[in-house]
Amino acid sequence: RDVERSRGLGDVYKRQKMAYLKLMMDEKEIAHLSEDGQYLCANEGVPQYNLPLNLFIGSERKVPLVDVVVWAKKRIFPKNRMDCKEILKRMGLPDYNAWEIVKRTNACLMEDPYWLQFSEDETFADTTRGRARRIMNENQKSS
Repeated sequence: RDVERSRGLGDVYKRQKMAYLKLMMDEKEIAHLSEDGQYLCANEGVPQYNLPLNLFIGSERKVPLVDVVVWAKKRIFPKNRMDCKEILKRMGLPDYNAWEIVKRTNACLMEDPYWLQFSEDETFADTTRGRARRIMNENQKSS
């Protein structure tokens, strides 16, 4: 067991090598993990304007994984959020662990279509945006 106190998400990147990671835009895969596990690479044929501008800076098509971790951390609720303890409890987390929150939320926001897929089993329908879209579609059908 790792008993050294974590210094944040950068430590996660250093301690474990990602085996699977894809950047998704709703249902579409737009970037994948490099073979050496060190970079997130834009998929061929994906226009630069479809990539998150605050992750793929300028004309960059390859981003170090440590930058992806920092980007993902900015996409979760802050530790000082008023209802933080209740959210952590609903997530089954004993305390605030940014990487665990990223994994449980897929770094998905309602404001944009981007999210991280950590396994082939995860689908857009499982994300916050996917669930919201399903509810909206059901409501439209019933009205």
